[in-house]
Formats: sequence, structure tokens, C-alpha cells
Amino acid sequence: MLFSCGSGFSDVEVGQEEVIEGWYTAVLNPLNSKVGIFSGRVDLSMSDNQFWVRINLKGPQTNEMHPQFLHTNSSCPTMKDDLNRDGYLDFIESYRVAGPILMPLDSNLNSQMKGLHEFPHMRKNSSYYYYSEACNSDYMLSDLKRKDEYKEDLMTKLRPSEKLNLKKRVVLIYGASSDRYLPDTVGTFDGYPNHSSIPIACGEISTSGPEH
Repeated sequence: MLFSCGSGFSDVEVGQEEVIEGWYTAVLNPLNSKVGIFSGRVDLSMSDNQFWVRINLKGPQTNEMHPQFLHTNSSCPTMKDDLNRDGYLDFIESYRVAGPILMPLDSNLNSQMKGLHEFPHMRKNSSYYYYSEACNSDYMLSDLKRKDEYKEDLMTKLRPSEKLNLKKRVVLIYGASSDRYLPDTVGTFDGYPNHSSIPIACGEISTSGPEH
């Protein structure tokens, strides 16, 4: 699924020293194999005042929307982090490892909030999805450095002097088919069904080179 770039706005001055330019990649490895084996790749770039993300994910057909987030920490959760030992790694357990959400990889990268309910959808008779989105780096970083007005939500902001530093982050993909059985012990948040918030793949970002 291809989203167009959302329109942004900027009222915070952002210096180039706050942007670590380059090419980055992450291999998406499966989590929670009981709900399906999902894998794929994330490619990111930061250059010429543009931030760009592309994600390919393949796995069982779900016919569901798949939330995907850039988290603050640098390590992916594993089944060792299944604290209640129910055989599933749920959202709460993975959040403890991956850290708060820094950026929803949705239809509007310029804003944490504006595109939040517009994620890729694996359509009927399809076993993969493709996501591509770009935005102005200054607009994006301006939003990430605004005052955090919602302290109780799952997202955070960058500190005023903090760089985005992509290679210290992870990308997590969420969402299993609604007809997959999940026990009540699989935690979720804000009343969302646990099948829509269960993590299915994670990738640790590292530096890369431009594709040829």
C-alpha cells in the first residue's frame, strides 16, 4: 500500500546538526509465530531535508490493518520477555523492551498524531503489503521536538538537544488476523482488541548504503 506524503508545518527552528543523514535498514524478524510467520525489510533515508521510509512485509493473509511504529530503544523484544509465560509476547511486554513510540509510520510522518489511524492494510487474497512514505525532515523534527502535551499516552518526544539517531531505534509491526485465537492473558492498551496490538515482527535499525 502506498500513501502520499502528508502536509506538515513548522514553528520550531531545526539545525542540520540535529539530523544524522544517511541510509538505514532493518531486517524484520518474526515475533509470536503462533499467529503466523511474518518477515520483511525496512529501508530508511535521511538526506537533502527529506525523510523517507519503505517497508515490505510478508506473511499469512490477515485482511487487517497493521500498525507500525518507530520505538525509542535499540533492541527488539524476544520470547524471553514473555513475563507472564502464556506463550505470547503481547504489546505491554514488548513495549517494556522497545520503549515508547517515537514515530508512527503511518500516512503522515510530519506529525505524531495526524495520520495515526492510517496504517498499511493487508488486503484479501494478499500475503504481503508495501508501504512507502516521505516527508520534509524539518517539519518532522519540529513536531518531534514540540512539548509533549499528552504525558499519559504511549508516545514520547525528543529532548531539545537530542538527535533522531535512527540506528539506535527499532521498528515494530503489529496486528494478527482477528480470527486467530488469543487468550485473555495477552495484554493490550486503551481497549484495543489484543489481536490488533500483538507484535508480529521487529527490526533493529543499522546503517546501510543507497540501493542501486
